[in-house]
Amino acid sequence: MTRKKLLLSIASVITFILIIATNSFAWKAIKPVMGPGGKVASWEETTIPDDRVPIGVNELKDAVGVFGYPKEEYGLKVTPEEAGIDTSDAGKLKRAYAYLKVMPGDELPDSGPWNGRCYMQFQCSMLGMEQFSLTSKEPVRLKDYAGDFQFDLIDKEGRVRTRKVYQFRKAYYGEGGMRYKNMVYFFEPPDLKGMSILVWKPVDEKVPDDNWIYLPALRRVRRIAAAQKMDAFGGTDMTNDQIDRATGMWDAKITGEATLDVEKPPLKGCYGTEPHRNRMQGKHCVIVEMIPRNKDWPVGKEVVYFDKKGANWYYEETYDKGGKLIKVLQPFMEHMYPKNPVYWTYGDWYAHDLRTDHKTMMYLPEIDKAGYKVLDYSPDKRDWSNYVFWFDTGYPDDYLSQQFMMTGTR
Repeated sequence: MTRKKLLLSIASVITFILIIATNSFAWKAIKPVMGPGGKVASWEETTIPDDRVPIGVNELKDAVGVFGYPKEEYGLKVTPEEAGIDTSDAGKLKRAYAYLKVMPGDELPDSGPWNGRCYMQFQCSMLGMEQFSLTSKEPVRLKDYAGDFQFDLIDKEGRVRTRKVYQFRKAYYGEGGMRYKNMVYFFEPPDLKGMSILVWKPVDEKVPDDNWIYLPALRRVRRIAAAQKMDAFGGTDMTNDQIDRATGMWDAKITGEATLDVEKPPLKGCYGTEPHRNRMQGKHCVIVEMIPRNKDWPVGKEVVYFDKKGANWYYEETYDKGGKLIKVLQPFMEHMYPKNPVYWTYGDWYAHDLRTDHKTMMYLPEIDKAGYKVLDYSPDKRDWSNYVFWFDTGYPDDYLSQQFMMTGTR
């Protein structure tokens, strides 16, 4: 072989290796091509680098990411019918939740409009990514979700501490006696890196959730007692129960209805209202009052506003046992996943402890863990076209285990 041929052969081998290496570190993703009226007309296939894939999912070579809407308004226009929601027929919801084992008296109605417990059970579904269509003839069930979140903790002087997490949520719909499992893993700041919280929610509401926390400094997993459901979640102004609602621990009833007006109480001046005025203005809501069954819990009641027709959860108040308002939560969840409008997407959450004037904002970060700008929250854009969703990836049950808490998230 001549020297020239040898060099060409070596160059070909190097090129082949580079191609293989490049392909092995690129994941498939699809982008929506928008048509008239903000509807998806077609899909464009592309790739994204390895460092944009969440921990755990980057071991699944068949996982496919989905880019979000180029304009947030497209997702906000998804109707209850498109999202598979029908609050006029409680029987549909009862049949969808046939795998639940509820306490006597907590059964959902066989027909008629949703009652307070219907809205609370659906709220639990949003939180656990236990998502399905009540109106589609074909079964629609979300399998799993993985992604990252950011918490900004803001004290009364305005100083901010930031915490970033990965989250795995997987619905089981009764399989193995489970409703859903959820794990949150902290990767920033450095002093919290490796800490993780795991929740297993059973279908039997008489059985408390199984909750564990892994503390890297102690190198051990510790069980969280059921009595700690009202404790702060990860140092935020949200409780463990607001992140994973314990439906069997509350009495719930509709106490009224209200049309939201951002210029009037309770929204006027409330932390979180201003950035989302257009989303809430004019929404007609049912007001659900929730009374804790555990009298040792340090709260007297929670009052929650749900969109009457769309079942969205817009506003929540927490009162102490003396009837004083102590906390306010504005959680936003929307149908921002363009591949399937049935799936809920976590949006911005705002929590305010009125006693200490401490606040928490939870949101999908504009800059991801690899330094890519994936979201544009500027008011004139609200662009999700560079954010990649990871639904239905097919990750194994091991990702939601005590062993994974200790070893898989390193």
